[in-house]
Amino acid sequence: MKHDLLQILSDIFTSFGYNVTESYRYDLIAKKNGYITYIKFGTKLDYEEIKNFVDQVENGKGLYVASRKMPDELYQYAKEIGLVVWDRDELALQIGNAVLADIEDRTDNFEPTTETVQQRKIVNVNIGRDDDIPIFETIEQHEEQSYLSSLETKQPTVLDLRSVPMNVSKEKAVSIAKPHLGGVEDVVLKLVPYWRYEYSISIEKQYRTKIVDISGEGSGCINALNGHSELFVDGVIDQITLPDNGYELKAPVIKEEEAKKDLIKMITEEHTKDLRFDNMAGDAIISEHKTFKPMPEDIKLSLDLVYLPIWEVKGPRNSVEINGYSAVVLSNPVDDDVEFM
Repeated sequence: MKHDLLQILSDIFTSFGYNVTESYRYDLIAKKNGYITYIKFGTKLDYEEIKNFVDQVENGKGLYVASRKMPDELYQYAKEIGLVVWDRDELALQIGNAVLADIEDRTDNFEPTTETVQQRKIVNVNIGRDDDIPIFETIEQHEEQSYLSSLETKQPTVLDLRSVPMNVSKEKAVSIAKPHLGGVEDVVLKLVPYWRYEYSISIEKQYRTKIVDISGEGSGCINALNGHSELFVDGVIDQITLPDNGYELKAPVIKEEEAKKDLIKMITEEHTKDLRFDNMAGDAIISEHKTFKPMPEDIKLSLDLVYLPIWEVKGPRNSVEINGYSAVVLSNPVDDDVEFM
């Protein structure tokens, strides 16, 4: 995960014309026109780590990046001692800004900045002003009393995506997960891809005078991230409405051909019959065992990619995942990045 994030950070600064090099001491160093940014990916999110990083920064600015939401007190402390902080939300916006810069072939005079604790709600990005510098506009300055008090009414987002409907709100997901976690630190909405399949077999095998029917049909889903089998997904729609634009759209790890291959193997095993036949030879009974199974060409199989909304509610030590369609607490993680309870 750290390697992937560092690559993303490198791409962000490269998009704005920086020369980026790896550093054992800082993780990354970005230089442009004599301006230096020392970049560190933080994992502990504690005062000691922040202080140690500040002490190492020389002749430039320090940028501390975290993949999850940083507590407000620690965020304020980092800012007061001179660090720029990008936590989960800020990082997502900077990634989008870099993508736009790359598409528009711009190398803005970009300089990492951060907001105060009271200005951490960023609502839009204006690009292309006279000075061609990206400006982040903020509204609604306030102190957060708790995580739940920061849940605000936002405009819904509609995606053209084959999926099941979103029936569980963020607030509902938190209330479901809280007894399992004790405290809630963050909530993430993930759109997880599944290969939904249906199959049928209509074939009979003959052995001597015996007819063996190995016909059958079935349906189900395979998680396109980890290959786990799931219950059949019904009620599929072509558009999904989300509470806001804060979501992670997961790309399939298991491609369609790989999924088909695995399904053919699974279906073949399920419909294989090992039968015993008894025959008389004089006064003796002779038993034979024969195996009958469908061939790949005997199986009619159809697949389509469907996305399920999954709420991941994060606590101090682990996470709970909740099906955003059925409100069921999942017993197995949907991907490999979850520290599951």
